[in-house]
This record gives sequence, C-alpha cells and structure tokens, in this order.
Amino acid sequence: MTPKPLRKKRVKFSNCILFFLISICTFTLCHAVEAPNSILKEAYEIRSSNPQKSKALFTSIDKASLSEDDKQLYDFTAAYIQLVAGDLLAASEAYRQIAEGDYSFSYQFQSYAALAAINAATQNWAEAFSAMDFLTENIDKITDPLVKEQAHNAIINFYNSIDEKETVISYGNSLIDGQHSTRFTCFLHMQLIVALVLTESDSLSEERFSQALNYCETANEQIALIAIYTHYATYLYNRNEIDSSLAVLKEHLVDVESTNYPPLLEEYYALLSKIYFLKGEYKLAKEYAYKVIDQNEDAGYAVISEIDAYEVLYKIAEKQQNYKKALELHKAYAKSKSLNLSSMSNKMLSIHKAQQDSLIKSNQITLLDAENSLLKARAQLAQEEENIRKLIYLVLFLTFVVITFWLYKKRSHYIALKNISQRDGLTGTANRTFFTTMASEQISNAQQQSNSVSLIIFDLDDFKQINDTFGHRMGDQALQTAVSAAQKGCRPQDCIGRLGGEEFGIILPNCSLEQALTIAQRCQKEIELTNQSDQQDFKLTASFGVASAPNHAYDFEVLFEAADKALYQSKASGKNQVSS
Repeated sequence: MTPKPLRKKRVKFSNCILFFLISICTFTLCHAVEAPNSILKEAYEIRSSNPQKSKALFTSIDKASLSEDDKQLYDFTAAYIQLVAGDLLAASEAYRQIAEGDYSFSYQFQSYAALAAINAATQNWAEAFSAMDFLTENIDKITDPLVKEQAHNAIINFYNSIDEKETVISYGNSLIDGQHSTRFTCFLHMQLIVALVLTESDSLSEERFSQALNYCETANEQIALIAIYTHYATYLYNRNEIDSSLAVLKEHLVDVESTNYPPLLEEYYALLSKIYFLKGEYKLAKEYAYKVIDQNEDAGYAVISEIDAYEVLYKIAEKQQNYKKALELHKAYAKSKSLNLSSMSNKMLSIHKAQQDSLIKSNQITLLDAENSLLKARAQLAQEEENIRKLIYLVLFLTFVVITFWLYKKRSHYIALKNISQRDGLTGTANRTFFTTMASEQISNAQQQSNSVSLIIFDLDDFKQINDTFGHRMGDQALQTAVSAAQKGCRPQDCIGRLGGEEFGIILPNCSLEQALTIAQRCQKEIELTNQSDQQDFKLTASFGVASAPNHAYDFEVLFEAADKALYQSKASGKNQVSS
C-alpha cells in the first residue's frame, strides 16, 4: 500500500485533549432553525476542520444581536471553542449549563455526549458514567441520524477511555456497514484502526488502512489522518517491517510536529527511537528518546512512550559499555514502569468504584420505582377491597421475584466481568492491575502482622528471538510454558502475575529473602527443564530478581524497584540467574 501524503494544510489543537474527545462534538450540524446567522453557521460548521478560523469568526459575532434560536447555537459553539482551547473546566461548565438549562433536547443530548468525553479524559469517572447513563437511556429518542452518530461516537470514545479495546472493536464493527456521514465514517474507521493495532488483531490489513485514509482524506480530518499514519507505522513495526515503518514515520514527521500535540508526538518519537535503536543509529535513537522524556517531564506520571524511551537509552548505554550510565537510566526506566503500574491501578480502582456507585444508584432507582408501584397498589386496595387485595399480593410477589432475579443477574454479571478484568487472557495469571493491587494488600498485611513478604520479578531471556524466529504464536506458547514451569516451583499460597510482555511477578507471603531465593531458583530450574522436551523447538530460560521486606520497606513500589534492579543484575551477569 502507498498511502496518500497528508495535505499541506496545518491544523493545531490543544495540548491536553485527545482527538477522540474533540471528535465527540464535531459530527452534528444544528437543525434548530432553518436559517441561522451566516457567520455563526460557518464558524460552527468548520469548528473541527479549521478551528483557528472558526474562533476568529466566532469572536466577531455580537450575541445580543442574535435570535433566541441562534443564541442556543452560539452557546453550544462557545463551549466547543473552549474545549479546543484546552480549558476543560470552562468547557465542562458550559456544556453542563446547556445540558441542564432551557435548551432544545438535541443540544442537551450533544452536551451530555461532550460531558461523557471530558469527564472520561479527566478521569472523573462518576460524572462520566452519569453522562453515559443519560446517553444510553435517551438514544432511542433521537431521530436525527447525525445526532445519533454523535451518540455512537461518544460511546466508542468512552470504551476507549476505560481501555475496553475489544468492546470498541465489537461496537465499531456493528456500525461499519451502516449509512453514515463522511466525517463519522472517518472517525469510526480511525478508532477501529487504533483499537485493532493496540490489540495486534489478525484482521488488520493494508486494504483496511487505505480505506480508512480515503475516508478521512475525503472528510478533510487532518488529526484523524495523522493518527492513522502513526498507527500504520506501528502496525508495520509489529510485523518487523522496520524500514517500511521508518519510511512512513519520516514522511509524515513534519505534519505530526506541526500539530504541537504532546500525546501524538510522544508516541511518534518513541517509535522513531526504537526503530533507530534497532538499526544501530544510536545518536538519532537517543535524540528522539530524550524528546519523549522532555514532552512528559512535568506530567507527574509515566506513559508507555516514556518507558520505551528509557529502555532504549539504557540499552544504548549498555551497548556503549557505559555501565554506570546504563544503571542510572535503568533506574529511571524501572521508576517509570512502577509509576505507570501505579497510575493504571489507581485508574482501574476509580473506574470500578464508579461502576459500583452507578450500580447502587441504578438499584436505588429500581427500588424507588417498586415503592411507588406499591403505594399505588395500596390506594387501589382500599377501593377494590378483597379482589384488589389478592391482586396486589400477586403484584408484590412478582415484583419481588423480578427484582430478586434482576439483582442476581446483575451481581452474576458483575462477578464475571470482575474475574475477566483480573486475569491475563493468554497465561491465565493475574494481570498487572490486579497483581499490583493484590501484592500491595499482601505487603500491607505483612507489615501489620510483622511478617516477612517477598517479591520476585522474572523476565524470559532472549524472548524477542523466539518471536522473530518462530513467530508470535510460538512466542505465546513460550509464555504459557514458562508460567506453567514457574508455578511448579512456587508454593500453593504464592501468586504469579503478568506485568507486561515477557515480564512476570510473584508475590510470596510469609516468605523471607532466603526462602524466596530458594523458590526463585526452583522456578529457574523448572523453566530450564522445559528445554529437555522433544516437542519444544525453542530454548527457554529466565532471569530472576528477588526483594524482601523487612529487608526493604513494606511498600510495593520499593520492593518492585529493588527486585527489578536485581533482575537487571541477573541480565547483566549473563542471564538465566537469580539475584537479590
């Protein structure tokens, strides 16, 4: 595939709003009046394709001279301009006034869609779920297909915000064959491309990228085009087509940098850094790695791009035999990973709490509805005497059965979703969010009871060679084989979790450092023993790092950093070793 180059037109967006969020407000044209003020109408229609001109036109309008219908469009456009300017607080308040004020239902509905996106972007999950409830409860009232498109986009954006990529793919595919506006079709294809790349789906193809690019070129949506090109480069990188990926990145670098948009720049620079490292061009690899770090230096949290940048930097230092610098950079790498794990854990806990609150609120409404029905039934009971009394008993019984069954199904569904959200789909071990939460609880319990507790971090040696030589399917088998072998070396009360890629953690309650070293050595030997199988084509070994409290502080991040440092020592000492 030879994608078309981006048009020379430059568009700048706010540094703090994801293009998914901005796209929520870009689909519908107002139908409140037949002939709105021409300048206002133009400012509204180009609000996403040319935001700078839109703002210039908007500021020239005297609101007092507008009709009442045009004033509603004016307020709605003002909220969007504040959103693009990055003033989320002002934009949120403006949309809230429209949602709760004396505006047309179409404006209210669109404002709730914007509020769902803004609150998801700022991780105000309680408000985000509340806005989503309004959208899902009222979407069937919408007859305008363009407004309905906006609701679909809000729902997709929300699932993106809570990292439900499989749901994005499923929901997006259910809409893909429908008749939609050009702009919505562009964003729908773009969002599907992003989700499919992040999940490394086998359904991705060159044709799918070309189709998405054609839709967005027609819609003149520059940010969406840049996003597609970025993930096309990632797709090529994942397929080990390094030169092709680099060619795409270099072709569109100027267009990406012209957006001055940190989230996109970080991802772009990080991929460039990794590619230049693989090609042995260490100077360029370091240059782009430090650009990633500079972009995120004041964020207070670590993103995946920053972790990748530190990994490239410490590996370059190793290659150049500057081991002191390598150790310093590896500490920064480990700290970034720890911060990212903590941030993801806090995010998931906040989402789960918001879901619980939403469920409780829903149950309360259901119970209130049941109480209202009961009051009406009692009023009828006084008039209808015995027959109505029998009827109300029947209604009460049926209501109780329905509510009990509904609550049971709701609870069962919640438990099933909770189990799914806590497990890694490939290895069956705890995923990194649940492992972090569980490990923190074990460490806290050990501290309260003055017991010892240990943490093991292990990483498969030369795992990339297995993927490159035998393919990702055999790589998946290697991960599963390693986990099964490690479990043989563990005690029944120990728990293994997948921290990401080929890296795993083991939390060991009531376990001293000496005991943990023995267990780690057993796990190491069990993994090494798998190489004696005639059915195993690849060689499998692992390096281990061990840390323990009270030798270190009773704190997950401290233990993680200590164990990761020990793991690094095992790697540096020749791999397939245990260090503490």
